[in-house]
Amino acid sequence: MMNQVDDNLQTAQQVVEIVPLVMRVVAAELRRTQQAVIPAHLGVLFLLSQRPRNLSELADLHAVSLPTMSNTVSKMNAEGWITRTRDPHDRRMLLIEITPTGQEILFAMSAHIIEKVAHLLNPLSPEERQALQAGMAILRKSFRHDEG
Repeated sequence: MMNQVDDNLQTAQQVVEIVPLVMRVVAAELRRTQQAVIPAHLGVLFLLSQRPRNLSELADLHAVSLPTMSNTVSKMNAEGWITRTRDPHDRRMLLIEITPTGQEILFAMSAHIIEKVAHLLNPLSPEERQALQAGMAILRKSFRHDEG
């Protein structure tokens, strides 16, 4: 009989295995569009749609180095998807904000990817969809708990 530790490890393994599969679908769909969006850009746009952030926050949330995030931000700024502004509370700090163009890209790409994933989920029964939604809620709760 499987004990709780083994069950937890098996569940963790399944989560780790599914994430690359999902990201492969996302990346493939992004490549099919006319926009030069990569998954990392989409993630940054999503974070910035919530509120402006500084470079350190973005790097931490994406688990990348400051130079890597700086390069990403520079590319996105050149595309007109984000802007850099001085923090009104600390003039030494730059805040990165999403532009209306960035919002449009985020909306369009998200809608496109959601459509693709919905198509892939079409064969599921209503019961399977409910189980998946319940599992996703648990997964979201588990990973949000880890952030704070």
